[in-house]
Amino acid sequence: MHKVAVPLILISFVILASITIALLIFRPMQSSDTPIMFQIKPGRSSLLIAEDLAQKNLIRTPLAFNLLTRLTGTSRNLKAGTYRLSGAMNSLQIFYCLREGKSIMRKFVVPEGKTLNQIAQIYEQSGFGSAEKFRQALNNPNWQVKHNIESDFLEGYLFPDTYYFNDGISAETVIQTMLIRSNQKWTDNMKKAAEAISMSRHDILTLASIIEMEAALPEERTIISGVFHNRLRLRWRLDADPTVIYGLGSPKRPLTKSDLKKDTPYNTYVHRGLPPGPICNPGESCILAALYPDDVPYFFFVAINNFSHHFSKSLQEHQRMIREIKRKKNLTRF
Repeated sequence: MHKVAVPLILISFVILASITIALLIFRPMQSSDTPIMFQIKPGRSSLLIAEDLAQKNLIRTPLAFNLLTRLTGTSRNLKAGTYRLSGAMNSLQIFYCLREGKSIMRKFVVPEGKTLNQIAQIYEQSGFGSAEKFRQALNNPNWQVKHNIESDFLEGYLFPDTYYFNDGISAETVIQTMLIRSNQKWTDNMKKAAEAISMSRHDILTLASIIEMEAALPEERTIISGVFHNRLRLRWRLDADPTVIYGLGSPKRPLTKSDLKKDTPYNTYVHRGLPPGPICNPGESCILAALYPDDVPYFFFVAINNFSHHFSKSLQEHQRMIREIKRKKNLTRF
């Protein structure tokens, strides 16, 4: 009698355990499909991941999930990343999602006109890593060789755009992606246009970066470009405030008269021609403006408000307009 009972008890136990495990694996925690963001950091063990899932109410118990990883031999293969899961998913669905690494892509938005330091800050603010790591990665000398960059510095060569990366992406991969995008945007037609005006890609990016910082209105970009081309042709100084600001380390204050006299390599009030390199990372529209300037008779421009400029043919007209702007500013104070 006892010999028959023991196997039956064991069979019953196995059946009960199987049903329990099946319920734990195949039955979702809830019916709601409201997205729940779940992050796996690099190096996180499957045991801790299971506990994290339970704390998020995505699985009932870590036991069944750990059993899945053990039985499939994937306890070390759950991929780091940020995932969009829901309580309506069962443990098996969640397991497959994490095993296949079907994580969501995080947006990385770099606006036109940002410097390398600012892009490093965006990298950190986007949650990918520290700004300092990004800056260190920028200093890899292999970038210049690999991407035919005519400068020891990557300023101007990281193309501003909207990118999507997985969590845990390295700074090197982000930089590589931005450099590839920059090379893709520099087309054969652009190269021919630059050669036609006796300028290199580096020259164009440098001029485009100044246009980017000077032109607030899209319709003024090619006009401002025309002014700079006129001054370059006559070997005049560009007298561009943004180059002075960049050379001074981008101080958070208005420029002074003494600033305009400080002899930094980027000060275009002191040095003729273009500065040594770009002062920001320009967008495609400003690169095109640098390549295809308007044929204008102007040699000067001054901001008449926060956005637009007045363009002048002569120094006398330019100085008269500056006096007029100052007079109006003084009137508005009273």
